Amino acid sequence: MVAGAITARTVIAEPAQTAARWTIPATAAEENNPLPVNAATLAGGKRFYVSKCERCHGPEGKGNGPDADANYAADMDLTNGARAVRNPDGVVFYKIWNGRLTPKMPMFSEELTKEQVWAIVAYAQSLRAQQ
Repeated sequence: MVAGAITARTVIAEPAQTAARWTIPATAAEENNPLPVNAATLAGGKRFYVSKCERCHGPEGKGNGPDADANYAADMDLTNGARAVRNPDGVVFYKIWNGRLTPKMPMFSEELTKEQVWAIVAYAQSLRAQQ
């Protein structure tokens, strides 16, 4: 994993845990991952993905994990390239960091560092490229 502090501006908004829909700041789409997307970042991201995300998003990111909500499987599919425009790095970071209640997406800002979440973002974004 990359050592050192993240100096890039990172979107942090009020937790969306009470929202039924995503409340994404307008600037989120402009945020880029401050970590280099390389083998070390992707390996770290995969490690965090397996421990925090796989139970819902599934081992291949298709939204078919054992805790997935079948009603939202298409929305949980991280491999769908058509959704890439709506989910650039900063938006994905915000969703992981803040979560929401319905449909359920845990908030990880209390469990992971920003760097760890950015590593997950890099790994999750790489799942589209593998399809």
